[in-house]
Parts: sequence; structure tokens; C-alpha cells
Amino acid sequence: MKRYAVIDIGTLKVKSLIASTSKNGELKEIYSSNTLTCFGCEMDANEGRVLEKNLLKTINELKRVKLLLEKHNVKNFKIVSTHAMRRAKNRSVVKEKIKKEVGFKVDSISQKKEAELFFQAALRDFPENKEYAVLDMGGGSVQILIGDKHNLKKIHMMQTGAQFLHDNFTKDPSNPNGFTQLSEIEKMKRLILHELIPLKKTHNIPIVYGSSNIIDLMKAISMPLKAHEDSITHPYKTYSHHLREFMNQIIPIPYIKREEMYPFQWGYMWGIDKAFLNVTTIAKHLESPHIIPSNANIAQGIIYSLANQSLSQE
Repeated sequence: MKRYAVIDIGTLKVKSLIASTSKNGELKEIYSSNTLTCFGCEMDANEGRVLEKNLLKTINELKRVKLLLEKHNVKNFKIVSTHAMRRAKNRSVVKEKIKKEVGFKVDSISQKKEAELFFQAALRDFPENKEYAVLDMGGGSVQILIGDKHNLKKIHMMQTGAQFLHDNFTKDPSNPNGFTQLSEIEKMKRLILHELIPLKKTHNIPIVYGSSNIIDLMKAISMPLKAHEDSITHPYKTYSHHLREFMNQIIPIPYIKREEMYPFQWGYMWGIDKAFLNVTTIAKHLESPHIIPSNANIAQGIIYSLANQSLSQE
């Protein structure tokens, strides 16, 4: 089987996936990683530019993954960037530096393409003719994608990603001994509600909450989970009140203490309250009966696309 790879440079993490696809279209993972590099962190405090220290961490991670591509003899791969790169005022310089130091050409994919790729990956084995609201929770932005597995009917983007909220609404975002104030949470919620105004309210539409590692996250924090039988790749569901309970519990805890209590991925607990605030507020707006955690990501969608291109050229 041919091998393919995707490296996705996100606001918070560099996500890498090496996989092969079978003749029946099944994806077999060979290697994956989600490495925190904070590529787009503190951009707003830096006049919309990627910080040099964060670019260096990102380049070091790209060099590490490049060695893995060589080790696994992967010839067909793609390096993409999303919201943070689209926003970065110094993106041309950033891309040129990555090209010079790593040898990778970075493609900035559009918001629409990003939405389509994640939507397809998330709902690949879901039932026919049943609508879902797929949430792509990024560090900089949140995309709400509504439709069934064959028809993406609505894309609604909000600049309320966890890192964006953390950087712009907390008093001391870089202080590991800091914590989120309830007054700051209220301000964040007002922004989310404002961003939701153009999205028509729906009734009884389940949320699929991603991306990349949300099933793993839910297990790591012992979130109560029930069986979800509509998808083999999405075997669990939970409820909004469980997320609210966890959020209320963790808000007054200093960031460094959160990391010690929940050693999931370093840095993740700094923004988990902001991510859950988005999810619970959206769930109330859509009157969602339950929330389905997802490990799907755009890399899976891109690999399917690469495989299809390869087949068409044979």
C-alpha cells in the first residue's frame, strides 16, 4: 500500500499524520503526533506577527517530522497551514524561512477548504441523511459545520478559538501561576454569543466536537462518556452539563496546577476552559441533545484526497 503524509501547522500545534489507504478506502495510521509549538500564540500582542521563538519551535518540529518521512519512505506528502498563517502579517517571511531551513513548501488552505476537509473526515462513517453540527475547535478560530455526511450545508466561522480568548481576555496570559477570572469568562461568553447571532438556531442537532484528540482528552480528564452507536470511529457521547461542571471546577485553578492534575499534552489545560465555553455555548444555541467527541482532523481528509489523486493518475 502506498504511504501518504500530511503536516498541519495550526495555531497551537503541529499535527502530523503518516498513513496508507487500502483498496476499499480504509485509512491505516502508521504514525501520528500533535506537538505543541504555539505557532500562533501571542500574535495579537505582536502586531499580528508570528513570534520568532514560536517559529523556531515550529521549524524544529518540522525538521523532526521530516526525518520520519524519510524513515518511512514517504514520497507523497503535503504541508498545510490554516487560520494562524492566514492571519499572520509576516506569513511570506515565515513561509520562506520554513522553505529555507526545512525544505518544505507550505500551502495555506482557505477557510472553506479547511471546513470541507474536516467535515468529510469527521462524518466519514456516520449514518446517511442525518444532520450534525461538526465543531472544528482551533486555537485561533472555531468553525461550525452543519450538514449530513454527503452535504455540507452551512459553514459558520467565529474568531473565538481557545488561544485567541486566552491571549485577549485574560489578565496575564503567559503567567503559569495565573488563572482565569469569572469576569473574564463572562466577557468571552458575550463575544461567543455575539459571533453566534448570524447562525440560525436549530433544534435537536447533535454536536461532533473535534479536532484531532478530543476522544483522548475526554478519557484523560475522566469525562463521563456513554456509548454512541452511530459511528465506529466515534464510539462515545457526552452531555453539555458534564463539560460545564468540569469547566467550573477548573476555572479557579492556576494553569501550572492544571497541568499537574491532568497531564494530557503540555499546555492544553491552559485553554480547556475556553474551549469548553465555546462548546457549551454553541450546544445551547443549537439545542444539541448530546456531544460526540472526535479524533478526526483535516489531515485525514487531505490523505484521502492525495490517495484519490494518486489513483486517478495510475
